[in-house]
Amino acid sequence: MRLKDPAASRISRDRYLLQRLPTFAAAATLAMLLAMTVATAISMRVINNNRSELRFEKLVDSVSLEVDAEFTKSLSELAAIRGFFEATDSATPAEFRIFATALERENWSVHAMGFIKKVSADQTAEFNGMMSTQLRSEFKLEKYGYGSHYLPVAFTYPETLGILNPGEDLLFHPTYTPLMHRAEVERKIVASPPVPSTSNPHDQAVVLVFTPVFYSDGQPGGIDELKGFGTGVYRIADFLAGPVERAGLGDIDFRVVDIEDDSDGQEVFPVPNGSTNEHWTGDTSFVSDLELAGRSWQLQFNKPDGYGLTRLESELWMIILAAGLIITGLATVSMYSLIAGRESVQSDLRLMTSRMNTLLDSALESILLVGSDDRIVWANQSYANVFGFGNPGSLVGSDWESVRVGTGVKFGNRRRYLSRLSEINHNRELAVSSEDVHITSPERRILSMTSAPATNASAEYLGRLWVFRDVTQERTVDRSKSEFVSMVSHELRTPLTSLTGFIELILDGAGGEVSPEVDRLLNKAHINGERLSRLVTDLLDISRLEAGHMALELGEVSLQALLTELHDSMTPQFEDKQLTVHLKFPSKLRAAWADRERCAQIFSNLLTNALRYTPKGGTVQIRGKLVGDTVEIRIEDTGVGIAPENQARIFDKFVRLSDDGRRPPGSTGLGLAITKTLVELHGGSIRLESEYGKGSSFTVSLPVAERPD
Repeated sequence: MRLKDPAASRISRDRYLLQRLPTFAAAATLAMLLAMTVATAISMRVINNNRSELRFEKLVDSVSLEVDAEFTKSLSELAAIRGFFEATDSATPAEFRIFATALERENWSVHAMGFIKKVSADQTAEFNGMMSTQLRSEFKLEKYGYGSHYLPVAFTYPETLGILNPGEDLLFHPTYTPLMHRAEVERKIVASPPVPSTSNPHDQAVVLVFTPVFYSDGQPGGIDELKGFGTGVYRIADFLAGPVERAGLGDIDFRVVDIEDDSDGQEVFPVPNGSTNEHWTGDTSFVSDLELAGRSWQLQFNKPDGYGLTRLESELWMIILAAGLIITGLATVSMYSLIAGRESVQSDLRLMTSRMNTLLDSALESILLVGSDDRIVWANQSYANVFGFGNPGSLVGSDWESVRVGTGVKFGNRRRYLSRLSEINHNRELAVSSEDVHITSPERRILSMTSAPATNASAEYLGRLWVFRDVTQERTVDRSKSEFVSMVSHELRTPLTSLTGFIELILDGAGGEVSPEVDRLLNKAHINGERLSRLVTDLLDISRLEAGHMALELGEVSLQALLTELHDSMTPQFEDKQLTVHLKFPSKLRAAWADRERCAQIFSNLLTNALRYTPKGGTVQIRGKLVGDTVEIRIEDTGVGIAPENQARIFDKFVRLSDDGRRPPGSTGLGLAITKTLVELHGGSIRLESEYGKGSSFTVSLPVAERPD
């Protein structure tokens, strides 16, 4: 028996492994590329799902805002009912019917309206007579001995039998009485739980909304007496019709759920007391909270699969997977050939590089890679096209500064653009997420510039990657939106000015003597007209700023003198609120290089903000100092402060916050957004420091008055 030589066996095994090496390498490459392809396809699908959810969330937010606006608009009719009964000592059924039909002609949204009158024991006979005439039958308000007054339904238009029955005493109604008591105590509008509509109980539900009506003797310190409650019957479907049609919900399932009394919620639309969501398909639901007259609701939406995605976006992950598998197969074959035959190494490498360049050249973004020595390493075809170079290969190896402005390309602000490029390139740790670059020739376009340093695994700097994306259409859409807001605001300004002017003439007695009650109502109308005028003015300012149409008249501005003038003009308001104001400036504070009128607008907004959010007896300090080549103005108050979670959005449009979460009166929510934009337009900055419950300070930095070149 012959024994095998161990050395020969080892040599044989090594030879076998060497022969199989190309196969093993190809298999490993195949596995790696397959994993990368599948991971890329899965990532793309996840990205598309996230994109779909973001677009659906945007739709949900839009519909929710529309419905909330519809609520607010509809409930304004209750204010008219309250005003009618507050201005009238007594009303007959005929007068109420005339008033109601007048509202109806104005396209009211309320389904029915009525008045629940507080009737004392000595008024029962008079009320019985009125109701007998109204109901065309003998009516008697019985006395049960449980109190000194009643709360019967005095008027309804039109009749809503089963919900508000004329003559029905609601003093001890199990549902309505607690709501009316809450409305009386809190002096605000209160809504009832949803109830089935008597006209079509299987199709829609309704809610009753109560508003307290008081009689005031007009004397200071006088006691208001409850007259009763104005009430409106609203159909849930009517609230939703307009917003749903405008949003184009169409095939999207949604429902409205009342969650005030039940954590699980009670469906009120589309099926009262139903459970529509049990039949929903898809895997994602979105919820938006709403409030109707102090009652908590939810809008619940069922997102269809692939909502908002184009066919190409939906199938892109499959295309990537298929293309990846093809490329994987080709790359695996190339790798096998590379290892098996040395003569084909260079050709295969060039083939793979060519395919990679083809993929990157097909990208819509313009991509440029600059090495650590400031020489161009690689550029795609899109970059060459945008910046006027024919062949991107001709850029490789070129000095970046010599070709960074392109050929035949003109920029909206060439000097500022070149300065910004140098600033970014010299800071090897700086990453820029998005900055707009304006090109005026050969064609107008706006590019969004992104740049990030390129490093290896050991954080060694290898160069910088530049990406330019064409956002011309997006900016055009944004500008069109701002111009639309500006146009609408401009058209509102003239009639508002005329309206408030005529009200002032009437209050001044131009049309004759005005009774105290009418004077009170006209003053309310005048105050609201002025608030609306301020909102229109703020909308015009913010739209002009966003569109870049606000020009500055720069000059030397003494901020110390300007703030002293503003303080003097606002002294009555500060004294009325018992606020102490301190001005602290150095003896010689240099002037700022700014527009005086816009500076007045900036600091007036900040002082008004301090006045609004500082309680009585508080303190406001105005300080100024010179810091380097800037003038700093700090306005500090001892007000309610801003919670940390709200500080990041305090300069956003339409943000108004108070310590109790409610929006303060007289604020448009645009003042701080306009202030920040105006400061940055001057080349300055603004920062917020705030501690919740202790106060806030805003610091504005503006350049000193050294005339620029």
